[in-house]
Amino acid sequence: MKHLSSKPRAPPDRQARRCSIPLFQRPLPTEILLDVAGFLQNVELLNLSLTSSQLRRLLLPELYKTVSLDSSRACLSGLAMLAAHPELCAYVRTLTVRPNYAIVCWPRSDRPVNESTIAAMIEGLADKLVNLVKFTWGGVDLPPDSLWRAIRHACPQLRKIYSTAGSRHLDPESELLKFEDLTAFSLCFVARDEDLVRLGLPTQLWTMLMERCPNLEELTLRLFCSSHSLRDMDKLTSHVFPHLRALQLEIWFYNRDPSFSQPSVELLGPFLSAHPNIAELSIFPYTSDPERPIPNTLPLFLAPAALSRLRAFVGVYQHIAELPDSAALETLDLTGDPVSVVSVKAVGAALRRLSALRSLDVRLADVQDGLFQSIISACSGLITLRVMFPVNFGMKTLRKLSTALQRLPHLRSFTLYKGHRFTDGTMLRCALAILSDNPRLHEIQVAWFAWERCERRQNGSYFVLVDTGGRRYLDVWERGVRSVRVGGGVFDRRFRYMLEGRDLRGSVAKGLARIRR
Repeated sequence: MKHLSSKPRAPPDRQARRCSIPLFQRPLPTEILLDVAGFLQNVELLNLSLTSSQLRRLLLPELYKTVSLDSSRACLSGLAMLAAHPELCAYVRTLTVRPNYAIVCWPRSDRPVNESTIAAMIEGLADKLVNLVKFTWGGVDLPPDSLWRAIRHACPQLRKIYSTAGSRHLDPESELLKFEDLTAFSLCFVARDEDLVRLGLPTQLWTMLMERCPNLEELTLRLFCSSHSLRDMDKLTSHVFPHLRALQLEIWFYNRDPSFSQPSVELLGPFLSAHPNIAELSIFPYTSDPERPIPNTLPLFLAPAALSRLRAFVGVYQHIAELPDSAALETLDLTGDPVSVVSVKAVGAALRRLSALRSLDVRLADVQDGLFQSIISACSGLITLRVMFPVNFGMKTLRKLSTALQRLPHLRSFTLYKGHRFTDGTMLRCALAILSDNPRLHEIQVAWFAWERCERRQNGSYFVLVDTGGRRYLDVWERGVRSVRVGGGVFDRRFRYMLEGRDLRGSVAKGLARIRR
């Protein structure tokens, strides 16, 4: 029977090895592999896909499910790649393009690009994006109408539209206002002159949202209104969206008349009360006149059981005080209006009502006067804290802030925004000072700004990890702009800083101390 098989028999030792590791002889079920891939970060997923051509083929749906092109260079190269490999377009479910969005490339500069070119490239791909569900346009202005027409006709699964609108008036006949059955819609305008503001918004916007999008779940509107064009909002606030769960409504009230008072929000309260499923809410009463502060009280006229499912809120403390039921609120962002000596007592009282609060973003007017200590004493259950100081301060003050953080026993992530000066030393030293007082932290973010020029100077990200030997270390990513005193230029560096055996209160190791600021 030997002639039936020309393949030689494996030696006994090799057979034994095969029997001892049978799992490696069996292919991993595709369903399990894709489930695991769903938990991986983008970089980890990419690394996994590079291990074999078979894995890459299996992971293509996960690799290209979300395509984010957050700079001009990324838009040009990413869209060109999809055009060269049109078979990949069918995997894309979320597409984000942000041409001329230089903030992502910081500290390096991005190349300006004609946004019509980017729009034309997307139009060329539209008939291949058959599974596209979510599209975000983040350009300086609205894209040509032909783009909205192309994706509206060619992408049958498209249900979520997010767009910046620039400073031009929105054409009532715009193709953007002709979509149907959207579940998410976002339209954000930038500052515009008074003549355009007085034109208001076309009625076609409200018609689309209220009559053709009955399943709307997310709505974002960032608008600029004069005193007489606010009647546009009456159309929105008189309607009910049964499935609405996320609302972001930011309105800049533009009026040069000194007798003009903040518009009433009497209609907003009933609107919010009629939407019990709202879990994420952002409302902010901006004014174009910085000399006119936000009033100490801002009634919302909410029903007693309104917003009982609210989990995340962005706005001002005056509105927090108006919530009839804030027990479920977990995430709060108060960076829109700085907390000052005048308002800190009221802010503290509002925070004490939030027994479930776990994440807080706050901007403080000064580092003195005990503002920071007052805030953290009002919310001891925080896991994540991001705090912004529009002032410069040195290591002595930083130590005081770091010590105060010890009053937050559950804190795991801390982000500090502060002014920058040449004598600040290294960002690593700043992070180590915070970690020395708060060893339970898993993540520290440091950002230095030149507030007088509204410029970001340096960013540092520090993650506490453990290596295979059980030793703790910091995974560090630092980038920024060097001071002209040390030659200028930009830097972008990643490195590992071992924590075991280090005196975190001491100075940074000599090798790192030599890194130029």
